[in-house]
Amino acid sequence: MKSALVVEGGAMRGIFAAGVLDTFQLQHYNPFDMVLGVSAGATNAAGYVTGNAPRNRKIITRLATQREFFNPVRFMLKGHMTDVKWLWLEAQARYPINAEALATSTPLIAVITNMRTGEPEYHRVTADNIDVLMEATCALPMAYRTPPRYQGVRYVDGGVTDAIPVQYAYEQGFKDITVILSQPWGYQKAEEKGTWVANKVFARYPKLIQAIQQRATRYNDTLAFIASPPTDCRINVIVPPAEFGVGRLTMRRDKLIHGYQMGRHAAQSYLAQLRDVAA
Repeated sequence: MKSALVVEGGAMRGIFAAGVLDTFQLQHYNPFDMVLGVSAGATNAAGYVTGNAPRNRKIITRLATQREFFNPVRFMLKGHMTDVKWLWLEAQARYPINAEALATSTPLIAVITNMRTGEPEYHRVTADNIDVLMEATCALPMAYRTPPRYQGVRYVDGGVTDAIPVQYAYEQGFKDITVILSQPWGYQKAEEKGTWVANKVFARYPKLIQAIQQRATRYNDTLAFIASPPTDCRINVIVPPAEFGVGRLTMRRDKLIHGYQMGRHAAQSYLAQLRDVAA
């Protein structure tokens, strides 16, 4: 039975997955035939499959908390709210990833949203495309004002259309799926507010506007799939505890470190359960 790992994003909430993946790497746990990541989940997964998961904690707690990344004043002056390109390139400069290892590692798939079609696309990450795919999968609409172009098409955050690509993994023949979520179990995404802004900003991309409007429905439908998968599919879920206090744009390092430790603990408990079952 083919197995896949799916890593949700969620901006700073990705600190939980960073803790999980650090623990997986430290305990040499990688039984997966494919890894899929979205937004911060993709950058976390890139460190994991190339053997450098600890970089994720450093990126989130040391770089993503800087004003060069998150800057509301810059946004008011028509710049980026979150400069994801700066964050990725700065991370590569300080904590370089071994991109060449992607040729022999577990295949990593990044999810990005095609602005023209309003549909998700799933691209294998390679040494040649890693920079643009990491920028694209994290390019939150409106917060990042210059969506990157890849193969002649502009893309935004994959989380707009497939935030947790578990159904895609199932459709590709993966029947043993582990999912790392960035919200506690029971969370339901609320309907998007202020879509009139998106209507104005993306007037040239009506399919993208439609995708933004349908985002909550797609997300909640995916959670329903995870809760009640097909009979031939096994889904293991690793989720933050109810007291997980990290939000999308939490900048307090003490909260981020606490969220990271929650991820470490959740992974340790998960691996212990697997050992008990095997015994």
